[in-house]
Amino acid sequence: MHSEIKVFSTLIKKIARIIIACWCFSIFTTPNFAQDSTAVGEEPIGVIARPSADSIALRWAPTKASHWLTANKFGYIVERYAVVKNGVMLKVPEKTILSSSPIKPWPEEQWAKYTSSKYAMVAAQALFGETFEINIEQSDVMQIVNKSRENEQRFSIALFCADMSPIVAKASGLYYVDKNIQPNTKYLYRISVQTPTDTLRGSIFIDTNEKYVLPKVIEASAESSANIVSLKWNQQTGSRHYTSYSIERSENGKDFLALSDITNVGVTNQGKQDPRYQYASDTLAMLDKEYSYRIRGVTPFGEHGPASDIVSVKGTQLVTANVFITSALSTDNKTIDVQWEFPQSQELGLKGFEVTRAQKSSGPYKSVHRDVLPVSSRAFKDITPEQTSYYKVKAHTLDGREITSMPYLTLLVDSVPPATPTGLSGKVDQEGRVRISWKPNPDSDIYGYRIYRAYYKSEEFAQLTAGPLQDTIFNDRVTLKSLNEKVHYKIMAIDKNQNHSTLSATLSLSLPDKVPPMPPVWLPVKSIAKGVTLTWLPGGSEDVTSYALYRKESTGWKKIFSTPANSNDTSYTYTDTTLQTTEAQHYTILAIDDAGLESPPSPVVSGFKLPQNKEAVKLKLLPLDRSTKQITIAWSHTGGNVANYRIYKKINDNALQLYKTTRNKEFTDTALSPGQTYTYQVMIVFTNGALSDLSKKVVVDY
Repeated sequence: MHSEIKVFSTLIKKIARIIIACWCFSIFTTPNFAQDSTAVGEEPIGVIARPSADSIALRWAPTKASHWLTANKFGYIVERYAVVKNGVMLKVPEKTILSSSPIKPWPEEQWAKYTSSKYAMVAAQALFGETFEINIEQSDVMQIVNKSRENEQRFSIALFCADMSPIVAKASGLYYVDKNIQPNTKYLYRISVQTPTDTLRGSIFIDTNEKYVLPKVIEASAESSANIVSLKWNQQTGSRHYTSYSIERSENGKDFLALSDITNVGVTNQGKQDPRYQYASDTLAMLDKEYSYRIRGVTPFGEHGPASDIVSVKGTQLVTANVFITSALSTDNKTIDVQWEFPQSQELGLKGFEVTRAQKSSGPYKSVHRDVLPVSSRAFKDITPEQTSYYKVKAHTLDGREITSMPYLTLLVDSVPPATPTGLSGKVDQEGRVRISWKPNPDSDIYGYRIYRAYYKSEEFAQLTAGPLQDTIFNDRVTLKSLNEKVHYKIMAIDKNQNHSTLSATLSLSLPDKVPPMPPVWLPVKSIAKGVTLTWLPGGSEDVTSYALYRKESTGWKKIFSTPANSNDTSYTYTDTTLQTTEAQHYTILAIDDAGLESPPSPVVSGFKLPQNKEAVKLKLLPLDRSTKQITIAWSHTGGNVANYRIYKKINDNALQLYKTTRNKEFTDTALSPGQTYTYQVMIVFTNGALSDLSKKVVVDY
């Protein structure tokens, strides 16, 4: 079996590129899988369920690589609790242990019969493939980092393959079908992993009567560019059900075949594509033939949902030529004739041409006609040009692209713009009403003014007036319930020939403060021996003058500290050293701005004063009788309030590890092998959570 696994190394590399990029446990971290199925909390094991008439199928997955490794070693226990029957909640839930023994991944040799399944072989490689072992005490940091990365990749690959194939999920110990269910009953299923030191759990609540209906993939679309088809569909509607998608193609619109036996788990290109959608592509064999596509979701149980609506597309001729404007001239100083060049041989790939115009080379460019011009067009007359006109011609292709020419400048009769408006003044009252005014422009041919506004000086000013304003007074209204501290205005003058002045200097008006500041943001709380160290970041409001820290007392919240805000400080720290006990303390903090307004309290955080370590026990080795094959150690301690004793053991030069916990003052170890060196130490755990120091070592050469 081991050699058969190696054969799939190339396949693993190909699939791993997809898996590592795409796997994000979307199903197992989604709160609700079906309408009445509810995953319980954020537990170490994510669980989903599929109800049917006579059974309930369960799928689960650990949420961390470390949990996965632990579960593979100890196995999963499946428990069922009947909570509600016939609409009546049971006083004592009926518990049933469904797994006769812990469910573990199949042994390596049992996977050999599934060598035809790529997912089975990849999962087997993740579980049993060769790896390197490192000694943490002797290794460098990069070895430890590489080991952690390897475990994360194995974990991701194994869980991905389980999602792609129900038989792989079962072989991986992540699948169970309960065939002994009763109607009109609501069950709580619990998946747990019990280790000597801890228990990992995951739960889900499900009603046997609930309807299990898979949603149809919606908003499927297809576009072609030459012989490349780009497919897109909405993945949000099925995100609670589907982990992958099957893309099917038909050449006659009726008979559909999947493009690949590897389902689509494509990743949205963040920042360039809409995260609501998933994308895929296909290559067409012929450009003049119509192809049809449909999308079907695939669940972690291996089920295919209903197909999407059929979308059809043909290939198009790929347009590679550019558009060149050869001239843009005016013969009457009223109209401009624009002419351009484009190869006739590539017209079959076009929808048509569009002539656009702007007053600046940088734009914005707007179309100067209503409909797209025919593909045979090479000239256009602009009958409403500006004094200064920059033209660009766009070639619209059948595959949705735009090929745009370089800008071409044309000037009509030169004219002098009016003077820039001056003397701006204004005021904002307590209701948000704004009144601004400026000096009349000295030019004799002034037609009016345009008013522009922005809430930040750095942003682009937006025009407020629909048309030129003839008056030199303007009334505006702004909202005061915002984080803006000022509002900014600029004025532009326009003459009768539509010449525009430059924008005036900025008029900045202060807004009355009506909005409390944003609360500070907590950084992690540190519990130390001296008390509780609290650290926070500013909340983002620029007008904060101070912070007030509160601690929860028996009589209510008490202010224990305040500090001025400093714009140069990126964080603030305070240590509460006044605590007299080790009980948990609760804190919140407020920000106060220059208007005296207080922010909402930050979320409550907790910390405590760490208990001090206490004197260690006196440990001794009782007389050693090798014929009994056991080592007995004993210890004494005169203090009280002992919860238990922790026994630590080390074999030879290995690391010291927690071995047993007991309430006795004596321990006998029978797990021994001749020729080994055993080291023992004991620590006290007190009822208040405090710990003693470790005892002195007892070393036995056995």
